[in-house]
Amino acid sequence: MSSVSQLFKNNPVNRDRIIPLDFTNTKTLPDSHVWSKPEPETTTGHISVISLSNPEHGLLRQACEEWGVFHITDHGVSHSLLHKVECQMKRLFSLPMHRKILAVRSPDESTGYGVVRISMFYDKLMWSEGFSVMGSSLRSHATLLWPDDHAEFCNVMEEYQKAMDDLSHRLISMLMGSLGLTHEDLGWLAPDKTGSGTDSIQSFLQLNSYPVCPDPHLAMGLAPHTDSSLLTILYQGNIPGLEIESPQEEGSRWIGVEPIEGSLVVIMGDLSHIISNGQFRSTMHRAVVNKTHHRVSAAYFAGPPKNLQIGPLTSDKNHPPIYRRLIWEEYLAAKATHFNKALNLFRC
Repeated sequence: MSSVSQLFKNNPVNRDRIIPLDFTNTKTLPDSHVWSKPEPETTTGHISVISLSNPEHGLLRQACEEWGVFHITDHGVSHSLLHKVECQMKRLFSLPMHRKILAVRSPDESTGYGVVRISMFYDKLMWSEGFSVMGSSLRSHATLLWPDDHAEFCNVMEEYQKAMDDLSHRLISMLMGSLGLTHEDLGWLAPDKTGSGTDSIQSFLQLNSYPVCPDPHLAMGLAPHTDSSLLTILYQGNIPGLEIESPQEEGSRWIGVEPIEGSLVVIMGDLSHIISNGQFRSTMHRAVVNKTHHRVSAAYFAGPPKNLQIGPLTSDKNHPPIYRRLIWEEYLAAKATHFNKALNLFRC
């Protein structure tokens, strides 16, 4: 019995909720992937573009409060590295399905190949596939995909994760500084010098693939959600697909975040909303698909150690805390159960 067959023998779950559709052999949109009637055209909005060579705290804070998302340029991540990451993602997702499922993520794992975790909260399936990386899982899963040819993929992804680690430290420091907070207020932000790994940023890299879709107006690449992280750094290449919910018309209008050559997109998550006492917007976003181009993206999620106690850190006496203090792992467990309703469970 193959390892994949053994997985489903030991875990009697819906296979479609673990392994994506074989998109290369699907010429029409199956009923399982039909989401809704065609929606109106997505509008465009003024998403801030912030240069990290000389960032202004006022502009950063305004972008976080009004939109919860912004572009960054002059971020220090080379164009050549971004190009290599995109090439390696396409190499990964171009593998035949019988190879990709060798690294399939089991129901009790958080890393490997498969559908996105939020799939369990929706009746319909998404037109996407993903590959999740955290810690030492990269090389172990890559070895399954390419037993004799995984070094280049691993080297590129490890270089990218290191670049994202450095960038996330800079961004978090800037964003918290815009709230008047210091490194002393965020002790976990400082790199851990003991080697124990308990006081450093915890990261997670999600590689996403949105194949060409025969009927994109009826499909969904990634369903609406907020991120649990403090922030997410997204590389989306030059093919549009990311959309955010309008801050003025919640639930009724979506705004496309158009790609900018060489830029990265920063998306504020639930944790930044809690720490800022509701001042930073936790952005509802989704990904749509298209009929002509295969789109890939790399999402890097940054957060604190799971055992860290967190809560609003602002000291404005005119605005008492709207969220209670909690253990970060407690919030992650609530998000895994209650999804987009998790924030409301921790309001004071």
